[in-house]
Amino acid sequence: MISQKQFEETLKKLESHPSVRGVIITSNDGLPISSTKNLSVEMRENVSALVASLVGRAKAVVSELEEGDLNFFTLDTTKGEILVAPEQDYVLIVLRNKQK
Repeated sequence: MISQKQFEETLKKLESHPSVRGVIITSNDGLPISSTKNLSVEMRENVSALVASLVGRAKAVVSELEEGDLNFFTLDTTKGEILVAPEQDYVLIVLRNKQK
């Protein structure tokens, strides 16, 4: 488990990247823990719940294929990317614009 200070430093580092639109930290159950201030409460709640569900399904696929543990995945969209890093106690979600 990371310390609160490490957590805050990581969040600030991610926020400072020019292509990052937002960062959400959610519980494994899909409840938002923290996020960048530019995201609405509704967006944080919806994205947290949807991604937590997606992580559960992705873990099931990885398990079924006997590929070990799920570490990270990316959803590539026309507007950008959704980066998902499931950890033991939380899920890190980064929304970023397409890099040119």
